[in-house]
Amino acid sequence: MHRRLENVFYEVRSPRLSWEDIGGLAGPKAKMREMVCLPLAKGEELRNMGVDLPAGVMLWGPLGLGITMLAEAAAKDAGASFVYVSGQEMLGKIERMEEAFEVAVREAPSVFFISDVDWLCPRAGASYAWGNGNLRGKPPTFADAGFAGRFLALLDTLLPEPRVRLVGSCYRIDVVDQAAIKEKKRFNRKIFVSPPTAEERREILAIYAGRMPLSGDVDLASIAGKAEGCTGWDIENVCRKAAILAVGEGSRQVAQRHFLAALGEITPWLTPDMTEGYRRIFREDCPHHYSF
Repeated sequence: MHRRLENVFYEVRSPRLSWEDIGGLAGPKAKMREMVCLPLAKGEELRNMGVDLPAGVMLWGPLGLGITMLAEAAAKDAGASFVYVSGQEMLGKIERMEEAFEVAVREAPSVFFISDVDWLCPRAGASYAWGNGNLRGKPPTFADAGFAGRFLALLDTLLPEPRVRLVGSCYRIDVVDQAAIKEKKRFNRKIFVSPPTAEERREILAIYAGRMPLSGDVDLASIAGKAEGCTGWDIENVCRKAAILAVGEGSRQVAQRHFLAALGEITPWLTPDMTEGYRRIFREDCPHHYSF
């Protein structure tokens, strides 16, 4: 099922992606199984044990790492419907947002994923700078106070719905209104999706490169080590560019030289100050919000 409404879209579908489709992210995958899948599959048992379930889970981290894929894979793992809302597309369309909330309840059991929460309820006075004037990733526009207030009120309506698992995403947690992430009835749990390590980049490379005919000289670990600052989006672009270079020279296989040449032609999304900034924000955040 796919609905498109006045430049606003949300999707309701049976999830297609599984954990194996996502390279790296072992920690976030485990947290999603615990905080999203387990409450859907074993919610009654947890409550009988006296365990309070998370109201909502906020995934945050760099763009292009597969955060939406994590939410969809969690829905598939839990045997639930996947209801996806693009937060940025919903700006100014509160009636459509209300409709999406109704659909999430109607389609239960469901994983209700809302992207770009930092667009929907921004924190007043937040600094979006990473350093030296670097504003990479800052949303170009935000919801007004009326929309943000109604969005927060809608979040509260999901608390009595144990078969709806609320999941949100934002690109950095410190620019979201604290009313959304400190209240026990809203996004009261967080999962940090950190900049990928060299090994995680190798795992992502293995997924994309695994779809290509590779030359025997291809060393994915070496390529990953040279891909500092690359997110999943960047690595997908590297693989695409390497394949184009190979075809352009008449080769039937993608070789190491094609990957290295492709690396030289892309600009990684993450700058060094962004990578350090993400880790600093995580270190300074309240640790108890990252546990069940």
